[in-house]
Amino acid sequence: MTESSDTSVPQPAPTRADSPARSERRAWRPLALRLGLELVVVFIGVYAAFALAESQARREAEERRQQIRSALVRELRDITANTRGAVTWTAAMVAFYDSAFAAAGTPALTPLIEPIRVRAHMWDATLESGGLALMDVRTIYQLSQFYNELNAGFEQLEQLRALSETVLIPNLDRGASEFYDASGRPRSKYDWYTQGLRNLHRLAERITAMGDSLVLELGEIDAAHPRP
Repeated sequence: MTESSDTSVPQPAPTRADSPARSERRAWRPLALRLGLELVVVFIGVYAAFALAESQARREAEERRQQIRSALVRELRDITANTRGAVTWTAAMVAFYDSAFAAAGTPALTPLIEPIRVRAHMWDATLESGGLALMDVRTIYQLSQFYNELNAGFEQLEQLRALSETVLIPNLDRGASEFYDASGRPRSKYDWYTQGLRNLHRLAERITAMGDSLVLELGEIDAAHPRP
């Protein structure tokens, strides 16, 4: 009798049940992925908002810069219109006294008591508001030089006005001998008069030239950077 062969089918090895820790990690993966995606979206949103705010701030700064420049140009034009007139009348007065002195004349000294009508309101406002921080160093330097020269002109005018009121006007009724010596030369007491006129003329010329140059330069800057 022949022995029967073993035909039983091998059974698969029993699968090991997942541990609780492994199951928990598998459950967290979708959540971690979702959280990561949300963080990326939030980061992109924050960065885009920051970039937009920065771009807006740059546009606003450029717009303010151009507004300040335009206002300064208007003020510079007003000032140079006045200083151009000062160049004309000081040149005429200096020429009048020089020609009179050359001819041994003793012309009356006219009191210089006209009030100062020029005010640098926009420059003062720019300084007080911190507007200079929006300008380049070269422009700031040129503007500072211009307004410093303008102040020197104001000081010269004020000095002539004060001397006219305190020295010249009280002696106007004393006649030519009060102002000129026997040779017809102006007395040293009144040398300030013609010297002051010459100084004022030179200052008015410099202020006008500097102002014209600044108006041209600031206008070219505005043309090169049109408003957005």
